[in-house]
Amino acid sequence: MRRLFTFLLVFWSAILYCSAQRIDPARLLVPPDRAGQKFISYPAASNPLADFKWRLYTHEAFVSHFIGHSSLVIVPDKIQGVPVTRIGHGVFFRCNELSNVILPDTVIEIGASAFNRCYQLKNITIPKGVLIIRESTFFRCYKLKEIIIPDRVHSIKEYAFSRCKSLNDIVIPKKVNSIERHAFSNCENLKNVVFLGDAPNEVSDVFKGSTPTIYRSKGSTGWKATWSGRPVKLISEKPKI
Repeated sequence: MRRLFTFLLVFWSAILYCSAQRIDPARLLVPPDRAGQKFISYPAASNPLADFKWRLYTHEAFVSHFIGHSSLVIVPDKIQGVPVTRIGHGVFFRCNELSNVILPDTVIEIGASAFNRCYQLKNITIPKGVLIIRESTFFRCYKLKEIIIPDRVHSIKEYAFSRCKSLNDIVIPKKVNSIERHAFSNCENLKNVVFLGDAPNEVSDVFKGSTPTIYRSKGSTGWKATWSGRPVKLISEKPKI
């Protein structure tokens, strides 16, 4: 009986401690993750990290949830000395107050729908190490007027910027070879799309509900008079503001 009492006391003490520190008691078992790394803690408990839940591994950390209400969010580049490399799927989904986001250069992946329906989002810089703009990443970010796609990006997935109705201009980097359907659909104020490289594989409805003119670099290849239903011209023909 005494051993049982001692066990229960220790068990409940551990649960209460984990609750205070925002750590899932199941994580105390420290199971290996899919890459063979060890789960260290989940999530961090101290400011300025209190707005986030994290998964922290031996060599990388990633944001799994946003639980704050700030209009300005700064994601740190490290947690407990481990670089933050990923923003998880839907982390900021429908964060209505969010208007400004600062991501560290250590981030190399932003999950699908990460900023989906962030209606007030105005300013964000995609880190230069990101290679893919995932599905619905910025879907319905109504106030996003401009965004720079990093040079290393090679693929823009479906609905990535769909219904970004304040977006005016976009520059597609040279390495982009794939843009999926509806990536820029219903962007009602999108006027100019500048491609710095060769024509990506053509698919339909990339700009469905949008009416931009496409401008391409001189010397680029694979272009026809139209691409995904939109007229194509040389950059030199682009009106100067």
